[in-house]
Amino acid sequence: MDHLNERLRVLFGEDACSEGPLAVSGAGCRFAGLDLCQPLNPDQVGFLLDALSQFRIVTIAGQDLEHFSLAHFERFANHWGAPVPHPNNFLRGGKPAQSDSDSDGPLELIPFEKRSVAAVNATFPNQLQCLPHESPTVLVVANFRGVPTEDISAEATVNEGGSWHTDIEYEPLPIYVSMFLAHKSPNLRDAPGGSWVHAPDSSSAQPYFESSDDTLMRLRKCLPLNGETAFADTAAAFSALPQTEQAALERLRVRRRLNPKDEGWFAPLVRTNPRSAIKSLHSPIWASRPRVRPPIEVEGMSIQQSQAFLDRLETHVLQPQFRYDHPHMPGDVTLWDNYMTLHNSPPVRSNINSIDDARLLYRLSCKGEPSLSLPRNDDPEWLEAHIAGGYTTPNEIINIA
Repeated sequence: MDHLNERLRVLFGEDACSEGPLAVSGAGCRFAGLDLCQPLNPDQVGFLLDALSQFRIVTIAGQDLEHFSLAHFERFANHWGAPVPHPNNFLRGGKPAQSDSDSDGPLELIPFEKRSVAAVNATFPNQLQCLPHESPTVLVVANFRGVPTEDISAEATVNEGGSWHTDIEYEPLPIYVSMFLAHKSPNLRDAPGGSWVHAPDSSSAQPYFESSDDTLMRLRKCLPLNGETAFADTAAAFSALPQTEQAALERLRVRRRLNPKDEGWFAPLVRTNPRSAIKSLHSPIWASRPRVRPPIEVEGMSIQQSQAFLDRLETHVLQPQFRYDHPHMPGDVTLWDNYMTLHNSPPVRSNINSIDDARLLYRLSCKGEPSLSLPRNDDPEWLEAHIAGGYTTPNEIINIA
């Protein structure tokens, strides 16, 4: 890390410093002293790209939310790929674009006032408000959606967390980088063990299909209890396999589909990072997006064979030595390589009546190639093919002071 810190200070100033790796697998790096309100030059962007290709998960800590806006956040995201309008901000054929039923049809942007941000802002109006924004690329991730209950003794509902996945793996060009900007983290610790919430019920199949074995289900349900985002390092997991198995996996392709009626397309199971040459398993999970997207199939295998094969890989990837639970601190920007990690949302309290329980993040995702300088120069036909509505970030965001 000495060489990394030396180069970091040359590029970003003497106050810049780093910490990492953050996980036993070698994943995770945290940078401090970087002001993302300022435009980045090509050398700075190249340094951060190299860091992400090496560490898979990078946090740029301590942005001042009095000055750092969601416009700055979106401008920063443009270096990592073309920002993607989030499916939760759209309807497809009149239904939510990210739906558990067939949702073919034209995309229609949900009016800003009907998105979740309006309900979020009504919950604690004098204490916590979303940062202003109207971009379709920004997803508000919050555990409060409306006026709190007047019964302060009422217990908040605790969900069981999400499912392990990579972002938008069901499209021909998946997400390259996703990122969070943290605004508020929960600070109550009154569940058993001093945690924010209780551990999920590992005996329940939800939100997965019911056909996986108990060992895999326990690994899937081993989630952080204080609002952290859970990661699994698929690069370290691949590297830990015998070389003969690595070679066999590199020859495999998997079929992904948006809807059950689609023919879908084949994609490699193993990806090689173009900057670091590190190889990783991309989304090796049969039950990804359960009840939302069709299961992934391995070329040449039946559905049953694919499940058994991919469940074995997922069991390997979710072992503790490849796991990292990332805590979110206000002002932190955390980004991850979608090809080199799995991630999962933690169990959270909802229907809360105390701001101490509030968890508020903003999310952006990017497709395509990184760009050392801005504005991006994406081909209009490529944008129409891969980015909803052919969206590009407006110049006023790219040029924000």
